[in-house]
Amino acid sequence: MNRIDMVNIAASPIQSIPSVQLVNIWLSLLGQDPDKNEQINAKTDDKNHLEEALKLQILIADDQLIDRTVAMRILQAMGYMVDLAINGLEALQALRQKHYDVLLTDVQMPQMGGLDVARQICQEWTLEERPCMIAVTSEAMPEIREQCLNVGMDECLSKPLDVNQLRQALRKCRFRSQSDRSDDRI
Repeated sequence: MNRIDMVNIAASPIQSIPSVQLVNIWLSLLGQDPDKNEQINAKTDDKNHLEEALKLQILIADDQLIDRTVAMRILQAMGYMVDLAINGLEALQALRQKHYDVLLTDVQMPQMGGLDVARQICQEWTLEERPCMIAVTSEAMPEIREQCLNVGMDECLSKPLDVNQLRQALRKCRFRSQSDRSDDRI
């Protein structure tokens, strides 16, 4: 997306901007080239990463369309298949219907936020059964991270998502998921 496109979009009322363009603007602001977004991992990861990526089932829970879409595009560019929920209640419903290895959840959402979702997951599922939980928050305060970890989340990332931090968190989840599966075989 070039500067002329960005200026034209900036002059448009927000309702008339297609969400794909909003996502592209957001990715540009994050320093990512939207046109090359599909190649985020091509430079650093090999075929094994893609094979491993396809094994993780990921659920994104976020009430903000732009944040859900950005997270989805980043994860898809990494080779992951993702499902979406718009709040914590939808996330819990999805988790009860399908096994997910990873839940990427916003901390603050209407109806049920990420902290309450994590508490509920910890009550309903054993450590081996529950997904790896990654909190995402726009509040980058140490207390928020501590709260997330105290309720059972595995990681807490700040918005806007940093691709390398997300990749590192997913590697931890993949390791945990693989060790849980190997424990099942013993």
